[in-house]
Amino acid sequence: MKRAVAVLVAFAAIAASPARAWDGFGHMEVAQIAWNRLTPAVRARVAELLRLNPQYVAWTVNIPPEKRDQIAFVRAATWPDFIRGADGYSSDGSDGGNRPPPGPEAGQNNGYSDHLMHKYWHFIDKPFSTDGSALEQPASPNAQTQIALFRKALASSTASDDIKSYDQPGCYISSATSTSRCTQRRGSPRVSRTAMRVGTV
Repeated sequence: MKRAVAVLVAFAAIAASPARAWDGFGHMEVAQIAWNRLTPAVRARVAELLRLNPQYVAWTVNIPPEKRDQIAFVRAATWPDFIRGADGYSSDGSDGGNRPPPGPEAGQNNGYSDHLMHKYWHFIDKPFSTDGSALEQPASPNAQTQIALFRKALASSTASDDIKSYDQPGCYISSATSTSRCTQRRGSPRVSRTAMRVGTV
């Protein structure tokens, strides 16, 4: 499995195009590549976890039974983006939800009982300066902190299947999308917003 993860991460890093936004189609493309590299045992476990997702039925409606696991896996790649606009989920944090609220709740891993959008889990702002200005550290939690948390839960023998199912799409797609958004405000350092995901199942 570690080999599959390494191959997926390497491919994602090479294939990511900085000129194209990382959208649902891009997530699903990488998920399909990941699916092709999974062993039958890992595919079976992934499918078992995905059946817990509230969108599983929508992802697999009218799909032949022999293709459901694969299609659910590929479509689940859009789950983290889906909840950012889904009914029943609310925005948290400031700056349109892009900055985490204070307190440890922003980074908690609660599974499907969590109905916050956590937009700030989708990227990390990496500050940089061309003139030596003091730099603000990235807000936390962010994509980097949550990926580490999700990976730990997926590898855990004690985390619930609910948590593993919720975390799985945020981890397996992944890494190094070189999509970034740079901003410069007068008198403040530039910030590169980079979507980060790492391949894990």
